[in-house]
Amino acid sequence: MHIEDVLESAAELLPSGGVEFARALVAKGDHAAALKALAEAADQHPAPPRFWEFLTDAAEQLPGEPDAAWYRWRTTEALRGHLRIDLTLAAGADITPIPPGRGLQPQWDLGEHAVSSYRAVRVAALWLEGDEPLRGGGRAFGRLLPLDDAHWQNLMPGDVITMRDGERVVGSATLLEVTWPDPPAEQAPALLPAGFGDLPLPPSAPARRVRARTQTEHTTWPNPDCPVQVSALVPGLRHRYVRVMRPNGSVSQPYPCATHAEFVRQVSHERPDVDPRDPAEVHWDDHPDVWPGQGPRPGVA
Repeated sequence: MHIEDVLESAAELLPSGGVEFARALVAKGDHAAALKALAEAADQHPAPPRFWEFLTDAAEQLPGEPDAAWYRWRTTEALRGHLRIDLTLAAGADITPIPPGRGLQPQWDLGEHAVSSYRAVRVAALWLEGDEPLRGGGRAFGRLLPLDDAHWQNLMPGDVITMRDGERVVGSATLLEVTWPDPPAEQAPALLPAGFGDLPLPPSAPARRVRARTQTEHTTWPNPDCPVQVSALVPGLRHRYVRVMRPNGSVSQPYPCATHAEFVRQVSHERPDVDPRDPAEVHWDDHPDVWPGQGPRPGVA
């Protein structure tokens, strides 16, 4: 595909109001600027993996375009989810500077935030933001792509994980954003063709059983008497993340809520038996009943 067709195909995957400027740049022949404008628009309106594939294709057609690897990374993020971090390297240690962009697949100690009570050290690819290498004692923002995301599902903004080199601690990271892709929508069963109504149906797949957690595994929950946990109110983030412990001991994935109504809807969906207005059943990491961009709901001091 010609680069103009590729950019137009990408634009069609975003809301029209956010791409008119990019289309005008394409019409002028400024393809590099149009590419960056589309990427900026996608930061405001989450884009599907196919969008980032188009941007990767366009970047590879532009001589000297440095961002093809970045758009390829964003394609993987859209497919698998990602974590954005505030990373600080240990000072006074012999640490090789980390170059900007994708260069490492370090080990991360998830500690008490692992999916069980056992210590979990997992590998995640790191993309270092900015233009300068990160040296010992320095601090920078970055993004993580876990190689096995199942072990990272309990992490929430505000959690701290440790960067390791074997047995040596080389840094720590505070999570700023946690994003997982939406589960695929359930499809309605296809209608049987005419004349097949008397045929036996194939056996249904066995129901997936959820293993109940042991009491030991519950020790990582901030308050075992509260089945609902709400993450800290982090400046600059548009959501607080809500986790719900189900009656069988399993824990829901962190769900982003921006308003009290979304919070009530999520809690009621996971635990209809829990009253989200009851402070005895909800553990707030801080600022009870305050939501991003809002004050406390009416009637809350």
